[in-house]
Amino acid sequence: MSRSRGPEVHWRACGRGPGLVLLNGWSASGLAWPRSWLRELEREFRVVRIDNRGSGWSRFVPTPFTMADLADDVAAVLDAAELPSATVLGMSMGGMIAQEFAMRHGDRLDALVLVATRAPAPAYIVPRTSGEALGLLTPPRRGEALDTYFTRVWSTAVGDGFADRNADAIAELVRQIVERPTPRQMLVHQLRAVNGWGHAERLRGVIAPTAIVHGTQDRLMDVRNARRLAELIPQARLVELTGVGHLPPLEAPDAVLEVIADVAGAAANGSTPTLETSSS
Repeated sequence: MSRSRGPEVHWRACGRGPGLVLLNGWSASGLAWPRSWLRELEREFRVVRIDNRGSGWSRFVPTPFTMADLADDVAAVLDAAELPSATVLGMSMGGMIAQEFAMRHGDRLDALVLVATRAPAPAYIVPRTSGEALGLLTPPRRGEALDTYFTRVWSTAVGDGFADRNADAIAELVRQIVERPTPRQMLVHQLRAVNGWGHAERLRGVIAPTAIVHGTQDRLMDVRNARRLAELIPQARLVELTGVGHLPPLEAPDAVLEVIADVAGAAANGSTPTLETSSS
């Protein structure tokens, strides 16, 4: 739990071991991670989940805010959690926050895992198709229940056939989102922070062991963005997950666990990640 006079944002921690910070994407709070996947992580790490500004229990924060503010929130949470450093995993917008944290607070970063995300401007590659992204900006239909709305929206974010084959996984995600949905006004503030983020050349200064994970069927964030990140961050390793969409921890949890273990182990041993830069 967050401490009084501490970070601007709410956070929660569970598990024992080296620190692992999880940063979720646009509109999603720290609640919205697969529970069975979290349990596996908590066996090896002290897992810290942050509600990014505007989401979850971090609704009542000063606005507007920037990507730098979001990254500084991570450092403040590490202070409150009494963690001198941590591995940081960020997904989508959370991956942008993680990159900014790496650039602003590199001395507190053990390893970096960037999932389904992109670099700052001007290195961002626009998706070939935008229909799915526009769906996330469209409000519920008249009379549509929130759970029905989020099921419809997030079923389009995963790889082909995943939602039909794994209805329980989608249902769990929807329950987590509905528990504390992000207000539309805060969605706009988050988007403004993303749109104002730039200076991609700074990524060349990131020296922590880094893994980049991206699904080949990600229609919200073109996989070419992952390849661009791998070019910008020195010695970063790229793992492309065949048939996976925008939510790898949900769609390919074991693969993401393997990546985390590899980069965290490399950080602990002072070595280079052993992941191959290839499709899986």
